[in-house]
Amino acid sequence: MRAGKVLFVTYLLLSVWSLLLVYSTSYGVAIMRYKVEPSYFFDRQLIFYGLGLLGLLLCSRINVKLFYRRWMLRMLVGSLLGLLILVLVTGSAANNAQRWLSFAGVTFQPTETVKLLLILVIATVFLKKGCGARVQYWLLGFLFLTVGLVFLQPDLGTALILGVIGVALFLTSGVGLTRLVRVSIWAFGVLILVATLIYFFHPDFFSSAKLGRFAFLDPFNLHNLDASYQLRNGYYAIGSGGVFGNGLGGSIQKLGYLPEPHTDFIMTVIAEELGVFGVIWTIFLLMLFTFTALYIAICSHFIFDSMVCIGVAAWISVQMFLNLGGVSGIIPLTGVPLPFISYGGSSVVMLSCAAGFVLAAARRNWLARTREVVHL
Repeated sequence: MRAGKVLFVTYLLLSVWSLLLVYSTSYGVAIMRYKVEPSYFFDRQLIFYGLGLLGLLLCSRINVKLFYRRWMLRMLVGSLLGLLILVLVTGSAANNAQRWLSFAGVTFQPTETVKLLLILVIATVFLKKGCGARVQYWLLGFLFLTVGLVFLQPDLGTALILGVIGVALFLTSGVGLTRLVRVSIWAFGVLILVATLIYFFHPDFFSSAKLGRFAFLDPFNLHNLDASYQLRNGYYAIGSGGVFGNGLGGSIQKLGYLPEPHTDFIMTVIAEELGVFGVIWTIFLLMLFTFTALYIAICSHFIFDSMVCIGVAAWISVQMFLNLGGVSGIIPLTGVPLPFISYGGSSVVMLSCAAGFVLAAARRNWLARTREVVHL
């Protein structure tokens, strides 16, 4: 249970740290752009974490026997595909992407839910069906279908995250590497064929806005100034902070220069205000959460718990890499939030639910060890 306590305390530290940073990075945007109260985004993030904590507690008490039932797998698969199809048909479009659904006045991003659903689907299939060849091919097909539907939104960052989650779960499930490589080569060929057909029959899919993401290769080139505007201002924020930072609330770039300083570019404001130590502390908390989830997976006596913990660890680590790599100019910008830290209800609530499943695995590990001691 010690690992579970470490994970829960880390989650609480991340939530408090996120609330502090969201307020510091968003009050200027709230006043100048959205004409609302300075604490608008902080208040909403507080509500999101309240809902997230409730989701964490509920998911941590779910009985694993539910996932043995046939209707559970059908419900998980149906919910995942239903959300992705619904967002393509009726979703709200913004910034050349159709990624949001609105229900009863509440707008949310279904792909955040899909990340957790994909982990649960794969873990449930391996729990019920084992890891035979037919199961592996079925799951690989399902994974490619899921990634393809997300790619059509288009949401390349989330598609990549889902792909990495799937590959991580397959590699740890005992699937042969040769088979995985063979199917991956076949899938890559299909992807190239689909991209070619889209280019000829739907050329606006590859818009200048999407291709402008590659401005990170030379952001100070005169021809890239518009496309690299946010990245360059992120550089100015990081450079201005130096080692010790300008003090909490002392960022200049968040005051109209960075379009969304409280979402995917929040780390640049952390660097500007809190310097290297603020960045290291943030990364340390995220890495502590990830490695604790992996430790729980290694100690687990149940394949379902191991798969869920590995999937959650892969989710957080690859999303953290995409976010930090994008804002630092190592890779193209993907627009994915920094896990647990960036403002956003869909992300915070679903990551909290994922943390709940990991806590449930830690509790079952502790119960299993307790029974072993009693038998001895």
